[in-house]
Amino acid sequence: MKFQWLKDYQELSEQLTYLKWNLNKSKLELIRWVDGDLSKIKLKKNSRAASLEDKIRIIGDEITLLEDQMKEAYDIFESFDNIDSQILRLKYIDHCTLDEIAEELGYSHSYIRKRHADISKSIKFLENYQDKKQERLERENEIEYYQDELNMIEAGLI
Repeated sequence: MKFQWLKDYQELSEQLTYLKWNLNKSKLELIRWVDGDLSKIKLKKNSRAASLEDKIRIIGDEITLLEDQMKEAYDIFESFDNIDSQILRLKYIDHCTLDEIAEELGYSHSYIRKRHADISKSIKFLENYQDKKQERLERENEIEYYQDELNMIEAGLI
């Protein structure tokens, strides 16, 4: 499949977003068990809550692995000299506008807009990616919210 690399990268990005969200939720849950409203409840040996610290470590390791894979993949994509691949990388990975892409690549805006439209017609998975954009943004905002909450707890502000 043409441009499978972009689909693979987008899937890595979605996995990474989910893992970061899960990590923050797990850290907040652990805080509740250690210092919060659940601290007086006795844990059973094999309960989910008893293994939260291990889960947090494993998720952190998975995040590191995915970030390394994404960096490696990005370095490869950056070396592609095909104009269509460059447009897709700049648009869907670097999140550039078509005007910015035209400027970066040294082409007219109309040429880049036409090339992008032609590419988009031939790639169905881009439609799904665009459709899920709002969902991804909401998840990223939630990650940021929980990270801010964690930071305030760790700083002793809450």
